[in-house]
Amino acid sequence: MDLNLEENMGISYKLFFCIFMAGGLGANLRWITSHFANKLTGKMWSGTLVVNLIGCLIFFLVSRYQPSNKELELVFKTGLLGSLTTFSTFSYEVVTLIKAGRLTEALLVFSLNIFLGIIIGIGIIR
Repeated sequence: MDLNLEENMGISYKLFFCIFMAGGLGANLRWITSHFANKLTGKMWSGTLVVNLIGCLIFFLVSRYQPSNKELELVFKTGLLGSLTTFSTFSYEVVTLIKAGRLTEALLVFSLNIFLGIIIGIGIIR
């Protein structure tokens, strides 16, 4: 199997590396932010809440003020925010459906993400 990303898939090594590095940064930012938020509040969920809200804020800002460089947008959304949080993408998709007038689908996406995630979590930790 030939793994030449540029030749076989049209993916530049530079973009691949930038997304990889941004992912590492996002993961470390999540860890540090969660650690301090959890320590400050004494609640194990506060760090996740903080990084999810920060991720949503950044994701929506990047989406609203779309950079002219699509590669930079990928580095932020897929690399940094993809490892910082996945909630930002979920929120963005629900808001996009609501804005498009697809309320039933938005409710379905919201419900499936929240309830299936909880059911999977309950199934794993019981």
